[in-house]
Amino acid sequence: MSSSTAWTAAFAVIVITAGTILWRYRDGGNRLPLPPGPTRLPIIGNLLNLPRKQLGPALRDMGKQYGDVMYFDLFGQPMIVLNSYDAAVDLLDTRSLNTSDRPRIVMAELCGLMWQFGFLGYTQKWRQRRRVFHQTFQPSAIPKFRPIHVRECHRYLRKLLDTPERFLTLARHEFGATIMDAVYGIKVLDNDDPYLKMAEKDTEIFSEIFMPGRYLVELLPFLKHVPAWFPGAKFKRDAALWEPHASSVRHVPYNATLEAIARGDTCGSMVASLVDQAMQKEERLSPSDDACFRDAAGLAYVTGADTTTHSMQAFFLAMVQYPEAQKKAQEELDAVIGLDRLPEFTDRDSLPYVNAVVKEVTRWHTVVPLGLWHRAVNEDQWNGYRIPAGSIIMPNQWAMSRDPKAYPAPDRFLPERFLEASEDGTGTARDPEKFQFGFGRRHVPSSVQCSRRDLVTDGLYHRICPGRHFSNDALFMTVASLLHVFNIEAPLGEDGRPVPVAPAIALDSFLSHPEPFQCKITPRSDRAAALIRSAS
Repeated sequence: MSSSTAWTAAFAVIVITAGTILWRYRDGGNRLPLPPGPTRLPIIGNLLNLPRKQLGPALRDMGKQYGDVMYFDLFGQPMIVLNSYDAAVDLLDTRSLNTSDRPRIVMAELCGLMWQFGFLGYTQKWRQRRRVFHQTFQPSAIPKFRPIHVRECHRYLRKLLDTPERFLTLARHEFGATIMDAVYGIKVLDNDDPYLKMAEKDTEIFSEIFMPGRYLVELLPFLKHVPAWFPGAKFKRDAALWEPHASSVRHVPYNATLEAIARGDTCGSMVASLVDQAMQKEERLSPSDDACFRDAAGLAYVTGADTTTHSMQAFFLAMVQYPEAQKKAQEELDAVIGLDRLPEFTDRDSLPYVNAVVKEVTRWHTVVPLGLWHRAVNEDQWNGYRIPAGSIIMPNQWAMSRDPKAYPAPDRFLPERFLEASEDGTGTARDPEKFQFGFGRRHVPSSVQCSRRDLVTDGLYHRICPGRHFSNDALFMTVASLLHVFNIEAPLGEDGRPVPVAPAIALDSFLSHPEPFQCKITPRSDRAAALIRSAS
């Protein structure tokens, strides 16, 4: 490539960039003020003000100066951060007709990740996939997956008894094996399973691309057309490297299930059930159904394991740091279940403290600190401020989990806050599911034709992710079983004394998790060890 060609290309990019920013800065004569935020610089706006580390806490701290609703400008792209639950409900629930769209994620397009339909706005394609996902994981369908949860949980207990130092690796395997069986009917290998590695890689890619300000192409989408050799076009090279992984996670396990169905080797997995229903209805699997089933199954697969694993990592940390909570849960388990069996799902209603532990884990550690972003379709007003059309709206779910008004002593792990008759008399706290699983209803634009019955079938009147029921079952069974048969304590140093465990929390990507740490995991008794060995 000649130097003159490079200079010509660079000049064209500069001209287009300037034009794009000037077009975004037009205000259409609307003189209402924008929400408070840092002072904007010419052209780049607040690019230098946007935190790069510990995003949830950093944006929460900025909110102490600017308020619960903050405005940022990134190369002319308006971005609004919501630091409080009330503001998020007002803008994302009450006004969801305007704010439940999704912003364009250019890197998802370049990486071939648009099959993950959470990226899509409301279209017929999104509606079809969302309905399949909802039907598979709605509450009435969840009990059929419980034998898988129990089987994989018992396998986890046995492996943990032999190699307790691998508690996190084994937990990741448990939840990965559970979702693989539930979605595809595939039994994974005990070690180095290729399907689980595939899902982990896809989650890494997802976390990389879904962070504010990480890639300039998200702010200036026309840059997607520059060649990979162009200066600053590393994003194109990253996308080319990641695209095969994004494609394989959608196709490889799904194709394996189709091959099993062809052999007559089927089970009640999500994919097998969907294919069977399609065949009974139309005696064939149409290309449209095939694409829909691939997308819905793939999304369940890649999102189901990692988020639950991060919650379990936080659970182990909480048990080490707050042994009094562990002791109370164990006392309840002993009283309700006794010493001769492991917990069952039928015990759940009789274990209020254990359920409170599960709920506090999801509150105390926010797996998705900044949630899924929204987009304002049209210009709007809120409390005397202007919400520009096209604004990216980011709910700071980490800040909501640390709201001292909703959760006194928010940094402490206190399951009692969710009990009806807590010791301090405060009653039940706000259910973290109200913000940890998302905001807003996905409404139907006038261009999409569907009936009210279709809306109810699709679950469009529900703003919370339907996968929460499956995740909650996995967490309950694993937490209850672990506490019933194991003690989780701080590791011992060379002097025989407990070593304080206080790892940093990684909050710099889409998913957050505690940094690696060690703990001491031992059977509560010889009887507990024998119970683990005998579990089927």
